[in-house]
Amino acid sequence: MTHTLLGRGPVAAVYATTASGQPVAVKVFPGKFDRKTLTLIERERLKLVKLAGTLPILPIEAIGQWEGKHALRMELCSESLSGRVQRSGALDVEDVVELGYGMASALAAAHSVGILHGGVSPHNVLYRAFGPPVLSDFGVAIRQSFRRNPLHAIECIPPETLRSGVIDQRTDVYGLGAVLHFALTGQSPHPSRIGEQPGERVLRVLGDPVPAISRPDVPIELSTMVARMLTPEAERRPDTATWAMERLGKMLPRPVPHIALPQARRRSKVPYFVAGGLVAAGLAVAPFLWPSSSQTDPPATVPPPPLVTLDLAEPVDQGDHVLLKWASSQPLDSVVVVTPDGGGQQFVNAERGTSIRVPVKPAGGYCFQVRGTNASQIYLSQSKPVRGAVCQR
Repeated sequence: MTHTLLGRGPVAAVYATTASGQPVAVKVFPGKFDRKTLTLIERERLKLVKLAGTLPILPIEAIGQWEGKHALRMELCSESLSGRVQRSGALDVEDVVELGYGMASALAAAHSVGILHGGVSPHNVLYRAFGPPVLSDFGVAIRQSFRRNPLHAIECIPPETLRSGVIDQRTDVYGLGAVLHFALTGQSPHPSRIGEQPGERVLRVLGDPVPAISRPDVPIELSTMVARMLTPEAERRPDTATWAMERLGKMLPRPVPHIALPQARRRSKVPYFVAGGLVAAGLAVAPFLWPSSSQTDPPATVPPPPLVTLDLAEPVDQGDHVLLKWASSQPLDSVVVVTPDGGGQQFVNAERGTSIRVPVKPAGGYCFQVRGTNASQIYLSQSKPVRGAVCQR
């Protein structure tokens, strides 16, 4: 049996092959999941299979092994939203509204049964040969199991996740906003720049606002909705995908049936389960033991990883400039955020240094903060004042 490499993502390689005479996609990871991760993957897989009957969700069909590595089998789709836009340009507004409504419905349903996506981007919005687009690649546990390229789809990751690694429903709302922005403009919300270093891009994505959608045929209510979903401050962003689903539903060109979001159900004991049949040559199906549970799964929230320390010393006022020094527990690419009393932040690139002289006016107060990154997360120092400035916490 033959199989064809379709591409390599930030972690896994994806192959096209056949199972029971039908074309399928197999995502092969660089190693094996541990038992706890396998349990989480299978638990979420079973929930998503149920949702996929009525919602645009592409679930995992089976979990198995491919040449000694864990692999996931799923339906083979024709292309991604990323590929379609690169091939044909931005989508028609009506198509974007329908796509957004479907993706928001999928996320709202998944959230209602305690599943976070954790990485919504144009790469995992997929088009079947027939029918509406579907959302694939659910699963925070999968994403955290292997080291991945931290810059992959970074424009779809909200600032609070870049800073601390926390993932919740607002993370998925931000990712959906980035998908809609991309579909309407044909461009990333934060396009990469030639010669830009990884740390520099992370800091720019964190500090630069997403440009407004200026396409003349995009209704103001749609562009405003997308802007709200891409709000950098998590507390100002809509906190549920249901919010987006309801608003996009009102923009659809034709009425749609009401979607009743499922409720998480109590489960009794779960027996040994063997997932699916053979995917391809070398893919053996693995059985897993499921724990019994009589409690409803709570909405998922991924705890943050341990933070790197970044400490800014007291600024030294030297008249026409201020001397800043800081220390971190690992080397970081850094920028200094300079905030005068009158407002209007400035960003000074410190690269990999740990000190810098910042020019200032002879009069007036200033606040200083250092933002550093190791290209996977953002770390912030405390804000420190000079000349009696009052700094925000």
